[in-house]
Amino acid sequence: MLTFIQMEFLKLKRSKIFLLSLMGAILPPLLMFIAATSFNETQSFEALFANVNMYMSAMFAVLIFAIIISYLFGREYNEHTLKTMLTIPISREKFLVSKYIMFLVWIVILTVVTTFSTLIFGFIAGLEGFSLKLFIDSFAELLLANVLLFLTFSPFVFVSLFVTNMVPAMVGGAALSLINLMVYGQNWAPFVPWVCPYLIASGEIAEYSADIMVSYGMILATFMIGLAVSYIYFTKKDVVI
Repeated sequence: MLTFIQMEFLKLKRSKIFLLSLMGAILPPLLMFIAATSFNETQSFEALFANVNMYMSAMFAVLIFAIIISYLFGREYNEHTLKTMLTIPISREKFLVSKYIMFLVWIVILTVVTTFSTLIFGFIAGLEGFSLKLFIDSFAELLLANVLLFLTFSPFVFVSLFVTNMVPAMVGGAALSLINLMVYGQNWAPFVPWVCPYLIASGEIAEYSADIMVSYGMILATFMIGLAVSYIYFTKKDVVI
């Protein structure tokens, strides 16, 4: 399985989707930088990091992750390489696990890019209040939000296996982004799996009456359902030669 993950990295290096995802990770810091320099909406590093983390984990990451999922799982069908991959000594279970690991590693890379981009744009904008503790705490917050969000995207794995082109994933990701915008701030926001990650990571979950364990339960339930459905479908479906 380690060899398979290394192969995924090699394919990722030549992928335009990877470059586009990096650009997507830089977009929230860039927009907040423009707001800080043009409209004076952000006056401190703390506010900049908070705004970037909110927009990234609650909106941009949802769309980016949906596209990444579709690319990772659908490309083997679209490029007709799945039938070749399954002839090597790797089970379908390990194939799925390797893809999930690759998805998680990709998310960590994007989190690092977003946090360091925010730092750079903050210094360029001449913002005040930077500290190493603030930087580490902001990175940890965004990483926690993105990892929890990673768990909620297992249903998209099934969608990507069932419909192998990227259109459904893009539409679904865009729809979820809009739903998050409408749900955020509502009393029932802690019950929506794709909003919960940001609320938990930022600590805003304390402002709601719902128990935090309920939100964790929603995330875990979404992950388990998506994992089970995608596993059953992938292991039972025949590969068309």
